Amino acid sequence: MGRRLLGVVDAQVADDTRGIPHAYTVVMHPTDRAAFSDVEPDLIRELTEAVTQHSERESYRLAEPVIVVLRSDENTKRGNIAVLASLVADEIKIEATEAVVVQPIAASMATSVAGAITSAIVLEDGTRHVLDTERVTIGRQSGCTIVIRDTNVSREHVALRRRPTGWTLRDIGSTNGTKLNGVRVEDEQLLANGDVIMLGAIKVIFEIS
Repeated sequence: MGRRLLGVVDAQVADDTRGIPHAYTVVMHPTDRAAFSDVEPDLIRELTEAVTQHSERESYRLAEPVIVVLRSDENTKRGNIAVLASLVADEIKIEATEAVVVQPIAASMATSVAGAITSAIVLEDGTRHVLDTERVTIGRQSGCTIVIRDTNVSREHVALRRRPTGWTLRDIGSTNGTKLNGVRVEDEQLLANGDVIMLGAIKVIFEIS
């Protein structure tokens, strides 16, 4: 599903602007969608992150934050999906007669905002560290990518990695622990825009802009 979605994203690129639509609808048979009922919010989050991070890597321009929704349609053959793209989420029309439906890019994309999507860690003092490598470490020691000189923070506290579905967070044996939106991080966690990361008592924000 992720590969199909990113394929549609790539197909939307306008050669003159590298602008793409920001709203995508994944259409499937109700039975297929029911199989994802327990994980649908996580799936939508992962797909949204995948499009955002892919756009960042490819230097695509997005006029608005990425929106991904799932919809059921009885006319879609079981096992198949249709991916619809639109500049505005409300304009998406479900056309499930083809495996993938790509809508043309509106002319207004030629004036879309400049600059690629970027991911960053924002510290409590407002300092913003852009994540521009495949792996980022945060800790107290000078060898870390992002250095926070506070005794609440371990020498090497957390690692962030760029995955195909987006940026992830993992505690790397810190003394005071790591929390993501108030929940202790026990294993690798996928990050979303606005996530609050607590490194012991130190708060940082994961930001996509």
